[in-house]
Amino acid sequence: MNRPFLYRLAWGCLVVTSLASSAAHATNGMALSGYGPIAMAMGGAAVAYDSGNSGAINNPATLALMPQGARFEVDVNMMHVDAETWMSGVGSASSEAEWFAMPSISYIVKSGRVSYGLGVFSQGGMGANYGKKSFLSADPVSGEPTGLPDESEVMIGRLILPWALEVNDRLSIGASFDAVYGRMTMKQLVSRQGLFDMVLPGRQTLGVATFDLAAIVGLGPTALRLAGANYAHFDLDKLDGWGVGGQVGLVFRASDTLAFGASYQFETHLEDLEADDASIHAGRGSNFVGIPGSAAIEDFQWPATIKVGAAWQATERLLLVADIKHYRWSDVLDSLKIRFEPHTGGTINIEMYQEWDDQTVFSIGGEYRLTPRVRLRAGFNYGKDPVPENYLQHLAEAITEKHLMLGAGVRVGKRGQFDLAYVHAFEAEETNTNPLIGLTSSMSQDSVNLSYSHRF
Repeated sequence: MNRPFLYRLAWGCLVVTSLASSAAHATNGMALSGYGPIAMAMGGAAVAYDSGNSGAINNPATLALMPQGARFEVDVNMMHVDAETWMSGVGSASSEAEWFAMPSISYIVKSGRVSYGLGVFSQGGMGANYGKKSFLSADPVSGEPTGLPDESEVMIGRLILPWALEVNDRLSIGASFDAVYGRMTMKQLVSRQGLFDMVLPGRQTLGVATFDLAAIVGLGPTALRLAGANYAHFDLDKLDGWGVGGQVGLVFRASDTLAFGASYQFETHLEDLEADDASIHAGRGSNFVGIPGSAAIEDFQWPATIKVGAAWQATERLLLVADIKHYRWSDVLDSLKIRFEPHTGGTINIEMYQEWDDQTVFSIGGEYRLTPRVRLRAGFNYGKDPVPENYLQHLAEAITEKHLMLGAGVRVGKRGQFDLAYVHAFEAEETNTNPLIGLTSSMSQDSVNLSYSHRF
């Protein structure tokens, strides 16, 4: 197989993944509940056994467990999201963003004791789209429709170059270098009370907003319109940037039937997510003025993640697996830092508090070999919601906690295999307790992940 062609194909798939994987696919915080249909069907556990080419993102050391030769794998994860937000006595709205496609493609080679290759994966994200007509887009003082959109998206994709070494019959080690792509959209209305809260010292329960003199002078009469507005609306579309990341891991086979695995995925080093075509609107009702400029999300990162797990071949047909993952969200999501530079000059800095907690996710699952060609899988995944109630964002409803998984694998011919996983994220509900917000949000999800792998 032509490797340069595969490199170009994988790089192109990362771009396609970035365009297709827009918003609202958070399950464990911003992370997916599992990567690849084998792991996804078994609760997301994948640290101590061969979960296919998705081992590149799960634990690169597991790639040393694959058979000799090459393995090409392509899969797509289709997710349906049911998200709703409401305020008592005001109204309710359902997210219009319901279906999302998250493709991945990978090619891994094992030659002797060394495994290597490349793969493109969508790691996760969050967001929603409530359109332009809901109460979330209305003037918070008069209730008049503004016609401005209420939507967001966050996505992280990775081009991964993994390497693994089978040190001996018991120990395997692995590492990866990741090119990381991040993209964010935020189109959201903030009430006058919310703006005052962020501007006036002594309040600032939602965040902090500062304006330099050059921005105020440059805006001229628009600054007066801003001061007398009932709301401000942020229109930050497709801010993006690149960075690097990586992972190290190991698998230790304590016996012929019991294996332990561990990995550490490093915090990313993404550049600021930027866009030259952004704006802030300010006004009353549908009468507003736009302030064009450039925008950046500063220091937005994917967190360091610690993973440990075990795999036990309980019988010739039954495999049992379990993982614990610890996401260090508190290191990267204390606040969302926005830098807006009007074309007239100056800078507006806005810091919106997030204060996410760290999250520990527990995964258990099993695989039963029904026949030499058919395997059945099931699992469960639980991770406590990391979003504090007083900082819940209806456009970032990363609140699901419990996930039930089912799946199957079928060998086709001598070298092909189809794997299928179904995941149901049970409905979760949370209310923002800040009196300036008072919104309640709920979310549930269903996803189907189908892959085909071929060995050469």
